[in-house]
Amino acid sequence: MRWVIRRLGLGEHRGAPRAAAFFVVGYAVLLLAVPSQLILAPLGAPGTPANLWALGGLLCWICATVGGLNPVRGATATRIAVGMLTVAVLAAYANGTVSGWYAPPDVRQVTDELWTLVPPTVSDITATMIKAADRGLLSFAGWMAVVLISAEGIRSWRDLELVVAVVAWLGTLLAALGLAQFLWGIDIARYIQIPGLTPNADFGAVLARSTLNRVSGTAVHPIEFGVVLASIFPLALHYSIHRWGRRGALLPVGLVLVGATLSVSRSAILVLAVTMVVLLLGWPNAWRIRALMLAPFVVVGLRLAIPGLVGTIVSLFKNVQNDPSVSGRTDDYGVVFELYGEHPWLGRGLFTFVPRHYRILDDQYLMILLELGVLGLVATMLLILTGFANGHRARRWARTARSRHLGLALAASILGSAVGMVTFDAWGFPMAAGSSFLLIGLACAAAQLALEERPREHLEVPAGTGGAVKETTP
Repeated sequence: MRWVIRRLGLGEHRGAPRAAAFFVVGYAVLLLAVPSQLILAPLGAPGTPANLWALGGLLCWICATVGGLNPVRGATATRIAVGMLTVAVLAAYANGTVSGWYAPPDVRQVTDELWTLVPPTVSDITATMIKAADRGLLSFAGWMAVVLISAEGIRSWRDLELVVAVVAWLGTLLAALGLAQFLWGIDIARYIQIPGLTPNADFGAVLARSTLNRVSGTAVHPIEFGVVLASIFPLALHYSIHRWGRRGALLPVGLVLVGATLSVSRSAILVLAVTMVVLLLGWPNAWRIRALMLAPFVVVGLRLAIPGLVGTIVSLFKNVQNDPSVSGRTDDYGVVFELYGEHPWLGRGLFTFVPRHYRILDDQYLMILLELGVLGLVATMLLILTGFANGHRARRWARTARSRHLGLALAASILGSAVGMVTFDAWGFPMAAGSSFLLIGLACAAAQLALEERPREHLEVPAGTGGAVKETTP
């Protein structure tokens, strides 16, 4: 492990990384390097190696917290946000189980598949929804474990930088797999086999848009592939900037950027744009000017290296009004809001809007409104805002320029990932969902580390608080 830390450029090794850093690194490896379709069959979709690892971590976090081994005690902003979303998910689960589910005849999308002509029975719907709701709880438990362990277990900037470096290189590996798929039309991920795991869906097929192959790497779909790489891009850029001049320093940021565009996805380009806006607003003027001067050369380089790529991406936005995928999203609203009116406050249960019985929704916030109700949507937004605000706090409070830039990068990644949820059902894709909650946990850890570094004159301990630290305005 010491060799890995030195190779990642994290400075002199002083003591082993804490267990939480190992947990988060392990989760990131399983999430990004193992094909998302490989699962432990008895558990279904939540049985991915990454989610099983996260569930084990949740058990450890509970035992450590109850046993007094967790250094973080009491109510924190992260715990409050996680607690509110947990209550909303459990309430939706109970409400759906008690109230039952149904599928209106007009909710299905018109397709050429013959099975859509056969209306489902009440018993079929109920059996499917109960299993789906259970799967939702298992997936959600893993996501919350990643947030809590990352936020409360990473106790040094070196450990946090280690996690970010690993994520950047995993993004590089994911992009490299996508590049191979793009160039040769072969999905290398299909050859990855792990004993005990079975694919829950066929994978390995190469999709196309215009004359270009749409790549997915180890992700389920090209949109997920592109959005995940686009949200990782600020972390890869942070890593490359602070390795400037060393061998291979530009490889992560270069491959991650190219990989995100190879998905030929509007969602990925939108996420990239949002992350870059956040970074540009937070950078010093000199950095901002250099980035803006470099941008045209990057576009020209992409156009020369991959003919047709830039033109295809531009056409996606120029013809957006005539695109069936966009009109299909707007056609969902009327049917969906009729169903939403049945459970407006508590929802019907996470994962219970099953496409087979209803329709595909390419909007995660709309999906949350249906499945978790208004309370769940508010709680979700609160958790996202908590992560973004913590990234911003780390940017303001951290002592070193490198740590401040890491806070900015995490804030950019979180906002980009949040915007991407508008364009597809991100929680239905294991890699996209897991990476978004991982980013929130890392931002919360960065804010806590930055707070602990603040000079004492910025802190006061009011009488009667039992030693609780309260921040004061400098």
